[in-house]
Amino acid sequence: MNFNTTIAAALALGTFGVAASASAQQAGKDDVAKLVKSVMDATYGQNYDAKNACWAFTWKDDQGESADYCMRPGTPQIVEGPPGKTLYLNTFSATDIRGDARYGYSQVEPGLMGAFKIKVGGKQGWIYEANDSGTDYGSAGDCGCTRARLIKLSNSGDYGWLFTSGGTWQGVTVADYSIIAAIKGRITDISKIPQVTEKAQGVKYDISVKEDAAAKDFFPLHVVKTFANGKTEAFDVAFDTTKSIYALPPGR
Repeated sequence: MNFNTTIAAALALGTFGVAASASAQQAGKDDVAKLVKSVMDATYGQNYDAKNACWAFTWKDDQGESADYCMRPGTPQIVEGPPGKTLYLNTFSATDIRGDARYGYSQVEPGLMGAFKIKVGGKQGWIYEANDSGTDYGSAGDCGCTRARLIKLSNSGDYGWLFTSGGTWQGVTVADYSIIAAIKGRITDISKIPQVTEKAQGVKYDISVKEDAAAKDFFPLHVVKTFANGKTEAFDVAFDTTKSIYALPPGR
């Protein structure tokens, strides 16, 4: 084999390698897409609305009153660890549907967020580790959870979704942070930290996870409190393992 033939063969092999890699990535995306559809069908039924790209879902509140929503999947994320592959998937109620009275919401009507921790594999292909088809947040049909992002909460491989929700009524804004995580097999909101409160409109809280390689439990949250005059206070909030919650210390 001469020099030119060797180069041609190497280039051909490289091209094949790139094509094979792209094909594998596409196959992986297709597998995840099929998994998401399977979870959505199992949770919300065979109620896919192709026109609006969502799953029709009737939700009941604690008083037994029902409301219609159309649920969409958020961005699925696969986390690999010692137990195997875990799919984290959140869902949210659509707010952009027009011409359908079922999906028109007043200011006082909340949006919905669903959350799923899925073990991938086994004979069935997947199984719920924790799931919630829909919990109410926000106002005017908007849960605020379309902007939820998955965050790492511990060195043990716990994850959760962080987002804010709330609303404005008669010029007063109230908003809260939610961190949605699986605790003992149940989907739970583990945050009681506000972003803006009714009584202190000029005060805002910003939070972030403070990762600690030595932490045995959930990581603490780093909180920055900003006053109307621009002054700030920064402090950390530990996770209360007894109550399974993050909450502001007294006086904060």
